[in-house]
Amino acid sequence: MIVNTRRFGEIEIEPREVVHFPVGIAGFPEERAFILVRTKETGSIAWLQSVRTPGLALPLVSAHLFGEAYPDVNYLPIAESAGIGSSLEELAMMVVLSAPQGAPATVNLLAPIVINTESRIGGQLFLDGTSFGTREMFVIPDAAKSSSAAQPQMSATG
Repeated sequence: MIVNTRRFGEIEIEPREVVHFPVGIAGFPEERAFILVRTKETGSIAWLQSVRTPGLALPLVSAHLFGEAYPDVNYLPIAESAGIGSSLEELAMMVVLSAPQGAPATVNLLAPIVINTESRIGGQLFLDGTSFGTREMFVIPDAAKSSSAAQPQMSATG
């Protein structure tokens, strides 16, 4: 399968690599199929690339970068009710990074992207009761900078 992208050109993938989002993601409800792309140039940033829309690619970072302080609420019941998964071991949590030129980078910790690494079903979960918001400053804790946990859990193409 070939995915055309504006940022990465043509990417050849196996159909099983597609992550399906049954209800889309915030701002893009019609976008239901994505792939994860990771390149050497982007380091610990993965890209959630739409299969349908070449210009839609959202930068993601692993929630593991934020250590044990995040998430501060139990998201498993939310993932279960969304049909994503019922075991933390099968879920990868990532957050959307926003880094506009000339402004500080922020991450959306209120609504992470959660993907079941086995079923390839994903969703954007809104964490009711969390103390985090949609524009938290993106600062990598020192311990995570050198940790292998700083890498996204999902395998990616690119």
